[in-house]
Amino acid sequence: MGNGEYQILVIGSAVLDVKVRTRTMAIESGQSNPAEIQWSWGGVARNIAENLARLGADVHLLTAVGDDKAGHGLLAQLHELGIETEASLIVPEMHTGAFVGVYHFDKRLRVGFDDMQVTWQITPGHLNRWRRLFRDYDMVCLDANLSARALQTIFRLAGEYDTPVCVDPTAGLLAPRLHPFLNQIALLTPNRTEAEALVGIQLPDDAALLLGARRLAQMGVALAVITLGADGLCYATSEESGRLPAFKSEMVDPMGAGDALTAAVAYGLLEDLEPSEAVKLGLAAAAQTIICKETVCPYISLESLYEKLVV
Repeated sequence: MGNGEYQILVIGSAVLDVKVRTRTMAIESGQSNPAEIQWSWGGVARNIAENLARLGADVHLLTAVGDDKAGHGLLAQLHELGIETEASLIVPEMHTGAFVGVYHFDKRLRVGFDDMQVTWQITPGHLNRWRRLFRDYDMVCLDANLSARALQTIFRLAGEYDTPVCVDPTAGLLAPRLHPFLNQIALLTPNRTEAEALVGIQLPDDAALLLGARRLAQMGVALAVITLGADGLCYATSEESGRLPAFKSEMVDPMGAGDALTAAVAYGLLEDLEPSEAVKLGLAAAAQTIICKETVCPYISLESLYEKLVV
């Protein structure tokens, strides 16, 4: 990979993902339960970076990992993908971040646990030292696993160089820290819970979801996309809004679909697609991802996504 038409800086988490799929209907507390357990490299920013690289962009991931086997292995895998990590931190005496998700029979997340403390080592000082990336790259994509001060620095640097910023809010508890920056965001991709945290109201049905997307656009987001998993998405700009269904696919594993959608919509914006077409590209990426057992589909490509859009 490499030699792409676009250069994209991605900032945020890169972690060890552990998926626990229960084999029984009931989980018995206080004892071991039968399950299928798998691990892979993950983290919202890392997943977005890999998807963008597979779509053809030149990607630089700015993240933080521990000085441990997991951290070095994670960076090695990124290098194999052609993703630059020169600006990333290897933090002594800290362990690489991790996410553990417990999934039930419907393949939906039942409960999750995360340890993202190392990501907070991405400080304003470190970001300022790499300000040339904000100047030279076409777009910045980030997740919300960053400190408030880091977010403030990112948006200040992006504003100085007029570089568009795309954001995955990552979690309902993290989403509100984006409030001060909504009018600087080119693309925001919350799920329902994250969108509710941002707009401050419940979004129980399609009408409310469309209202929520429009509200985010009124708050300054250039393109707001509320993702709804198998139910598709709602989107809004200052000029248009809509509700789109998901592409029909046989689901193998839903994990990573939202990250793929964010990456594809961001890429579509760089391609100067209209918002309605960019979000369709995102839906195609999500559909491609859920049929793969991997969190990032290894055979996703721009060509495969455009093929899905051909009626």
